[in-house]
Amino acid sequence: MCIMMLMNAMCDDDCDDYVSPFFEDGGAESGLTWGSDGAIERLVDLLDNRRGALLSSSYEFPGRYARWSLGFVDPPLEISGTGSNCKISALNVRGQVLLEPVMDAMNKLLESGTLSNISREGDVIDVQVSPLADVGTFSEEERSRQPSLFSVVRALVDLFGYDSEETGDIQLGLYGAFGYDLTFQFEPIDLAQERDPNQRDIQLYLADELVIVDHGRNSAWTVSFDFAYGEKSTKGLPHEGAAAPFLPFDEHPSNNGEFLDRDTPRGDFTKSVDRAKEEFKVGNLFEAVLSQTFRKKLTKKLLRRSCLDNYER
Repeated sequence: MCIMMLMNAMCDDDCDDYVSPFFEDGGAESGLTWGSDGAIERLVDLLDNRRGALLSSSYEFPGRYARWSLGFVDPPLEISGTGSNCKISALNVRGQVLLEPVMDAMNKLLESGTLSNISREGDVIDVQVSPLADVGTFSEEERSRQPSLFSVVRALVDLFGYDSEETGDIQLGLYGAFGYDLTFQFEPIDLAQERDPNQRDIQLYLADELVIVDHGRNSAWTVSFDFAYGEKSTKGLPHEGAAAPFLPFDEHPSNNGEFLDRDTPRGDFTKSVDRAKEEFKVGNLFEAVLSQTFRKKLTKKLLRRSCLDNYER
């Protein structure tokens, strides 16, 4: 199975005449000055209403950290999973082209026994990861290779992977977040705490157009990818996506209009600490991680300000 990848980059002299939609609306007429500040500002504005991400670092340490930022909007694919269930969704017409090779990759996992079920309805592929083998039937070195959501992620990385020695680091990848509960994919533990039904263990996007900012040089550019598989290609298809406006916690339909500023009643956390101390004294506990969640209502204006505050730091 092979995906052909084509790349365009906004650079000084020798690139194709491709112009990223991200920069089309910029320039003097729009009041935006391109460079690191202008690119970050535009990304933050777009992310109020579009899917995507902004990863930014204003800290530099030789060989470890650099003052670079990277972001994107309107990705073609979304990978979202909880427990043993995973959905791979096409978010636009470009993503629809990619569902066929993704389906082929998932079918290979099904044949190997890593997945127990696959189905596709419209622009969404649903997969079910096979149960973890009994402890003792595999070596410790094989633990992280047991069927899990990471098996799906690895298959997608292999599908879209490239040889960086030939192309250089072109930043193509899956961007998003991993949840703490992924730990339980490798160790069968009976869960004692109630989980939020909307919780996701992974939330990743395949980005096909990245905005990259070099803060040291005060410059910004895009890298855009096209993919071909069989007779289908994303070349010429628009980089666009459905609106996904930011909603405050109590306005989100999954929260039933409720807003709780904390998940632990006042005073209960202190009681838990006191109880843990007693358990330590008698040797019942070696380590304990106690937590509580506080919430503050977030508005678009505050979201934008907090993003820029973090970027400026």
